[in-house]
Amino acid sequence: MSRPVAGTTRYLCPLECGWHHDVLPPGLDRIAALGVTADPAARDIEEAITSVAHRASFAEAERTETALREHLDTHTTVEFARVIHDLRQENNRLKRDQEARA
Repeated sequence: MSRPVAGTTRYLCPLECGWHHDVLPPGLDRIAALGVTADPAARDIEEAITSVAHRASFAEAERTETALREHLDTHTTVEFARVIHDLRQENNRLKRDQEARA
């Protein structure tokens, strides 16, 4: 897996298949890429900047959720069940280890 640009948030597949979705660091280029504009009803520059930040954050969250949902649709129910089973086994092992140390 390649290293992301500094400041990038990387969302990994919870099934650990190697897939990931990168969200680049915030900045003017990123806001422009998202197509975000200020609320036309903003009363001053501070309110306009705040509206851009909120809209950009919401747009990025929607893109991330869409990417994750589309990726998860590529996994089968059996894959989900296998991961859940493995996590339960690991959880039980950790509980036993903790009880043995107590």
